[in-house]
Amino acid sequence: MLKLSNLFGDHAVLQRNRTIVVWGWCDPFAMVKGQLGAVSAASRAGGDGRFTLRFPALPAGGPHKLVVEVKETGETVVSSDLLIGEVWVASGQSNMEFCAGGLTSRIESIRKECSPSIPLRMFTVERNAQIAPPLDAGGAWQVHLPEQVDSWSAVGLFFGRKLHRELNVPVGVVVSSWGGTIAEAWTSREMLMENPDFAADVARYELEVGRPDFWERLSPEELAIPFRENLSINHRLEPLLPPLSERGVQEGWFAPDFDDSDWEVVQLPRSWQEIGIRFNGIIWFRREVEIPPDWAGRDLCLSIGAVDKHDVTWFDGVEAGRTGEGLETVHWNQPRNYRIPGERVHAGRCVIAVRNYSFLYDGGLIGPAEQMHLAPADGTGSALSLSGAWRYVVESNIGCMCDRISIMGTGNPNSYGMLFDNMIRPLIPMAMRGVIWYQGESNQQAPQRYRRLMEDLIADWRFRWGQGRFPFLQVILAGFRTPGSYQQEAEWPRIREAQALAAVSSGNLTASAIDLGDATDIHPHRKQEVGERLALAALEQAYSRPVVGSGPVFREMAIEGSAIRLYFDHCGAGLTAHGRELAGFYIADRFRKFHPASAVICENTVLVSSPEVPLPVAVRYAWADNPEEANLYNSAGLPASSFRTDVWEV
Repeated sequence: MLKLSNLFGDHAVLQRNRTIVVWGWCDPFAMVKGQLGAVSAASRAGGDGRFTLRFPALPAGGPHKLVVEVKETGETVVSSDLLIGEVWVASGQSNMEFCAGGLTSRIESIRKECSPSIPLRMFTVERNAQIAPPLDAGGAWQVHLPEQVDSWSAVGLFFGRKLHRELNVPVGVVVSSWGGTIAEAWTSREMLMENPDFAADVARYELEVGRPDFWERLSPEELAIPFRENLSINHRLEPLLPPLSERGVQEGWFAPDFDDSDWEVVQLPRSWQEIGIRFNGIIWFRREVEIPPDWAGRDLCLSIGAVDKHDVTWFDGVEAGRTGEGLETVHWNQPRNYRIPGERVHAGRCVIAVRNYSFLYDGGLIGPAEQMHLAPADGTGSALSLSGAWRYVVESNIGCMCDRISIMGTGNPNSYGMLFDNMIRPLIPMAMRGVIWYQGESNQQAPQRYRRLMEDLIADWRFRWGQGRFPFLQVILAGFRTPGSYQQEAEWPRIREAQALAAVSSGNLTASAIDLGDATDIHPHRKQEVGERLALAALEQAYSRPVVGSGPVFREMAIEGSAIRLYFDHCGAGLTAHGRELAGFYIADRFRKFHPASAVICENTVLVSSPEVPLPVAVRYAWADNPEEANLYNSAGLPASSFRTDVWEV
């Protein structure tokens, strides 16, 4: 009957210099005593059998043995090889979850650096998403061994390695993450009810999941397993989807001689939302290209970039390839590359047609532009760019499916409070130093809510852990999608802004990854820099080390005639322009129109101006999903992230 939480099993790392809280379960009201190294503790279990032992603080060291015994029966459990050091919680979505084994070009060198003599350990919390959450966190501590590190969070691994090198103490990282999840899922129900953006929705959700027919319509598979990814969504979505339209195929919209002159023109790459389409269904895209004479008879590679959800693609009237079927969502950001046999290639006019189907969320040919091209398959010769003007038409409008289904509930991690209850609450009140957090991509569709949401989440975790204002270090989102200089309607700079403002208001540093992104991959592989930048933030904020732990953070502005001067914190020994003249700044006139600006570093300030704006009112920097020009850094080589001086709606 006696059982300790999995957090205190063999090879655990416990927080140094703080009261060490250990808990578990036994018979109700039994007396329990424990011995951890040279210190002891005792307590009595409650009516539910849970007991809590509080051991006096210990300095870094080990290995120790933990022995817990039920006094009345003599039943005993023993955990061995425990270390005392620094413990951090690593949480968020897929970029925190991304495993070291996914760094295929580096994994061998990563394994070679592994050794059990390096006191770095990781506990990966098992995924769970149940309305009735577990009492204990699933998982086990792992030692820093080559055969185990593949499954470790890459960011957590590199963060822990740098902390250990700098502090020379054992380091434990408890990873609780889940790809594709929203911050609302990681926030407690009680805190969400205090937020007017979510309170009414949370109340409706709770009533929905309490209805008998909610449970009756779940399949045996959904009820039988502890969690599912997208199964719950698909199960509820499938009966609502109408039969797919075949009109475009039947009428030959892919044929070279089809008349598409009445179709709309759009510049691609672009998502459906960027076009102004707010529904799901099927959209066709067509574009003419001129095949050079020397390409005739040669195999070609047709690359149309990533297509959100499914596509069927035709080359000059013949199907070239297709990706996605049923309710698959895994292909939404995968580039499409189709080989065209030489016997189908002739010189002159050729038509490329794409039938794009999206049944949930957004859709579109989303690029990036440099991956949209037609070229000889053997790699010789110049490619024909396929970015730019295409014609499009809507074949099928099935409405906004998100508005027609309740996608929350048991098994769906993106339910209100679900991951807090299942994957954070079981960790509390484990003694630890702080939190590293990499999340935000899944909240991009409502960036205006994200600052308050993150401020609430940070306050929520700090209150419930009861360990004061511990560091909560966010990763500022990396660049993604087509590189650009200024995008008025972009969502990611607003998410970055919300992250930075939440950090300032809660007294935290951040680690910007804005320069570490990949235009074609939402999961960029430069995880070592991310982990080490988080470690720098921790060294400054948590350990008061004399390091620069953050990139430049905008503080205030002052209008000086026809220029605006920007003031920054976290400049180190001074601001610098990385690699070339300072760029990425845009300045607004009194009509709120932004113009490209010149920017000059003056010690720890930046002076921004434009001859087109004699009376400036505001400045924006790195205001794009993937800002290609942004190059403001501090002396420590850490970048500034997206910011603006205005508070306008867009």
